[in-house]
Amino acid sequence: MAAADARTRSTTVASGVTLPARPRWYHHIPEFSATIPCEGGDHQVTWHRGKFVLEDHDLSAERAMLVLGGEPCACLRALRMWRDQFGMPPELFTQMNRWLGADAVLAPAELSLVRRLGMTMSWARDWRRASYLDKHGRLLEDQLRELATPLWREHLTAEKQRSGARVISTAQVKVAAGHQTVSVSGQIDRVAVRATVTLEPWWLVEVWPRNLAVLEGAFVLELVEDSWSRPLVRAVRWDDRGEGRRVPVIALAHLERDADGGWHPAWQEASDHRTIAGRAARMPK
Repeated sequence: MAAADARTRSTTVASGVTLPARPRWYHHIPEFSATIPCEGGDHQVTWHRGKFVLEDHDLSAERAMLVLGGEPCACLRALRMWRDQFGMPPELFTQMNRWLGADAVLAPAELSLVRRLGMTMSWARDWRRASYLDKHGRLLEDQLRELATPLWREHLTAEKQRSGARVISTAQVKVAAGHQTVSVSGQIDRVAVRATVTLEPWWLVEVWPRNLAVLEGAFVLELVEDSWSRPLVRAVRWDDRGEGRRVPVIALAHLERDADGGWHPAWQEASDHRTIAGRAARMPK
């Protein structure tokens, strides 16, 4: 394992900061901090690049006190809860604040986004280990419908206006299971927009929190290859097939920063224009 770690720890130096050559999913998520009432004061805890950090404690000293029979302080209990939450049954996680009662201060709301992203990763892994047969799939699909549907409709609304269609009759979001990959089915004609998108759970971690879902009207299906400066994505575009009929096709694009710091797609000339089919299922780094 040490040798494998060494192989993957190639680095890039930018602005005096040493960074991994390829970012992990959490490198694009900003740092979040919160306070927890502890030992008569307010102590700060921080989520930073996938780690839960106690800013006002020496962990080695705290653990030594536990060995000697001391009671864990509130910050240490919060750290333990952070680690344990990703192994708890989904029904408990979704109602955490209710059953925590007075201990809800140990799960501060300021960390709710990264808690949700971490749990999404955990559910997706558990779902795959269970051969896509347990309740995690339903929970992931619920999350995708909640977060992706408004953005999918935003994309389809722009296409409706572009095509002159009258209504959006179908705008469905599904989760990919098993050997399924991202896909889009449907068509746009002069009357209606009918489109269903199937997304992998990793969309919730790699695309949504980075505000990459809709770029210049295109809907981003998945991150193909991450990068600090030019990530490669697959996105939905619609080809005109004549007589007012349009169909979804695949398009690869490198994302580049504009003058305002936003992303815009630089479409690849060699894009494979066909009904969208994604790559094999995988997990983000």
